[in-house]
Amino acid sequence: MGDLEKEEKQKTGGQIIAEHLICNKIDKVFSVPGESFLGAMDAFYERRNEIQFINCRQEGGATFMAAAYAKITGKPGICFVTRGPGATNASIGVHVARQDSVPLILFVGQVTVSSTHREAFQEIDIPAMFKPLAKWSVQIDQVSRLPELLSRAFKVATSGRPGPVVISLPEDVQREMFKTPLPVVNTSFCSSPSLPQIAKLVNLISAAEKPLIALGSSTWSTQACGQLADFAERHNIPVVTSFRCQDKINNDHPNYVGVIGVGTPSYISKYVDDSDLLIMLGVELSEIVTESFRKYSFPKMQQKLVHVHPDEEELGRVYQPDLAIHSGMVEFIDLLVKQDFVRHSDNSMALKSMREDYISFTSPTTCPGDVHIGEIMSWLDKRLPRDTFISCGAGNYTHWLLRFIKHREYATQLAPLGAVMGYGVPAAIAASIEFPERISIAFAGDGCFLMNAQEIATAKKYNANPIFIVLNNGIYGSIRMHQEREFPTRSIGTDLNNPDFVSYAEAFGIKGYRVSQTSEFESVFENALKTEGPSLIELVVSEEAISPAFTLSELVEQSLKKKAN
Repeated sequence: MGDLEKEEKQKTGGQIIAEHLICNKIDKVFSVPGESFLGAMDAFYERRNEIQFINCRQEGGATFMAAAYAKITGKPGICFVTRGPGATNASIGVHVARQDSVPLILFVGQVTVSSTHREAFQEIDIPAMFKPLAKWSVQIDQVSRLPELLSRAFKVATSGRPGPVVISLPEDVQREMFKTPLPVVNTSFCSSPSLPQIAKLVNLISAAEKPLIALGSSTWSTQACGQLADFAERHNIPVVTSFRCQDKINNDHPNYVGVIGVGTPSYISKYVDDSDLLIMLGVELSEIVTESFRKYSFPKMQQKLVHVHPDEEELGRVYQPDLAIHSGMVEFIDLLVKQDFVRHSDNSMALKSMREDYISFTSPTTCPGDVHIGEIMSWLDKRLPRDTFISCGAGNYTHWLLRFIKHREYATQLAPLGAVMGYGVPAAIAASIEFPERISIAFAGDGCFLMNAQEIATAKKYNANPIFIVLNNGIYGSIRMHQEREFPTRSIGTDLNNPDFVSYAEAFGIKGYRVSQTSEFESVFENALKTEGPSLIELVVSEEAISPAFTLSELVEQSLKKKAN
């Protein structure tokens, strides 16, 4: 105890927080400043050479940046916002972190302890508000509890299935002094499979005629992704990724055959139907992956199901597995790849056929209008370095992106599983700030872009160099598609009046380009790459280009025929 006591010093609550973050190798904090956490901000001023305080333009953008930071670094994304409107704005990022299984810690400045539960200025019961969204939410009312509860917050956010933690920080707790020892370095943990479980899995794979491996979002690493790909190749097992998880395997790998989720291609759907063993690794069996819970019978699938997941509550939630393994992916893969066995069946021909179908599926389709989106995406796929960050939010433009741009390295796909509008711009900014030497591209529809376009100012302020590619068709394309499918020719509320996007970019002091013909894109993109700082490229696309699979007019015609029958 003697040495420990020597290290104890009087510190403010804000200083304790800053010291804890720095000790755990957090180098950036994303925030919109607020008077309710001035004590913490002052502590960050003291340590500004060790941790960068990035002030953003809206709390939703700040939490998106923190969530993207977590996805690309594996460290908790840290965000500070004020109470009331700040907390409500930030809640969207907490929701994204929960669905994406990324560690995030949101600190919310709160009224003083003596003012709580009195409807003080902008007061909200923060723990109650965030309880349905976060893994854990808490208010710290005593400065003496900070070391304990900060350590717990890191543990909860990073262990098992990672996710968000929300901490409510009263103003006075940030200013009070407390004699505290040095902070503790967090060590996260995740469950591991048992050897009997691995042995049972080996027997199932050995006996299967048409197995399929599906990769989800949770608890991977670069090494684990590579080990899984090698394992699949040794045993001739096709691999798919779940919705927006394409960066869990090199898409050029011979065993990778595509995505299950929104618009699952028919060749994958048929193989799944005929499969006798589905191995779901880190996949949440949600509405998206299961085609609105219509793809599989439940509570038991007709196929044998092996479900491996770091969250035990996910196992058997809807579909009862033949083998449930509560484990992180790194721990699971490490044991699996050490097993030596021979499969009794050879489905190499089926695998080869599916790979050929995948290559065909990811070749550009026809596109109405003067800007061919598929050709541009295909060109970018060949042009971009392997480590390029690709981000997007939500909208029909993402179908072109997700189909025609491949991922070849882990943690390069910044695409929220909940398909949240406005995520792409701040995510690309966070990636560019953290890795300025790498290319970072945000794709956004005109509707999606303007959800967080103000964060361009953040990119400019911190000398980041993302490229924002805005696909402008003048409509909320996704909603228009669903309207025309369900209520053809009765669209309402989906047409948009947009600014001049090039002038908008220039108003922020960044270079803007407009592409009205496919042939213009290559030179414009190369110029954007050479431009110092952020840049924006507007693609003027036809509203008819509603999907890579059909035009808007074709959809209306099909819907009218269906209604007539």
